Amino acid sequence: MTTTELESKVIKRFVIKDKRDRYLNFISKDKTRDKFTSELAHFNDLDFRLFEEVKGDEREVIKDRIKVLPKLVDCYLISEDNELDRKRMTVDEALRETIGHGMGTVIVFGDAEIIFYEGEEPSNRWISKRVTL
Repeated sequence: MTTTELESKVIKRFVIKDKRDRYLNFISKDKTRDKFTSELAHFNDLDFRLFEEVKGDEREVIKDRIKVLPKLVDCYLISEDNELDRKRMTVDEALRETIGHGMGTVIVFGDAEIIFYEGEEPSNRWISKRVTL
């Protein structure tokens, strides 16, 4: 699966219906991709009915949620931070590099079955319920 296909799954599964085509169009071209990632700091277009706000120790909440993905060895990042964007990392490395850094980031687990979103604000952290299609 290409990175664009994985990102498309994230958008189709977790972004509100009215904004999906817009974001899918943005990620379809390298030239316009930054229009999508630049919105991640204050991203309000997630379908928050599919998420739970993360309170407490984010790392523990995430690790507990992703236990249902037994073959998980790494995760994929979508981030406004160009150094992290489009990178695959171990879960521990991704959590260390993203949580609390004040950058809009989505961590994609598995086949976009679970995602974690962190916005710029400290209290803007959300984890999805598991989604399969």
